[in-house]
Amino acid sequence: MTSTSSNLQKAIDLAGKAAQEDKAGNYEEALQLYQHAVQYFLHVVKYEAQGDKAKQSIRAKCTEYLDRAEKLKEYLKKKEKNPQKPVKEGQPSPADEKGYVF
Repeated sequence: MTSTSSNLQKAIDLAGKAAQEDKAGNYEEALQLYQHAVQYFLHVVKYEAQGDKAKQSIRAKCTEYLDRAEKLKEYLKKKEKNPQKPVKEGQPSPADEKGYVF
């Protein structure tokens, strides 16, 4: 396995795990995983040989993951300020419910 495919696979694995944690309501963990996944994806785009189409696809996914991470960040900040409103189990995620998997 080359470093390109292993770094790309690591990014994909992190993004998948982030989506699982997100769906499970573990938003702090999901936020960190989304951020790490984006770091790996950007490393692959910047330093490792990829075709233009692949780079474009990776950048688009990074944008989605960063958007979701921002929404989670905002949600967690509000939650810290207003801890008296617990989220009931079974309620939807804090923002949009998209399955973010590469």
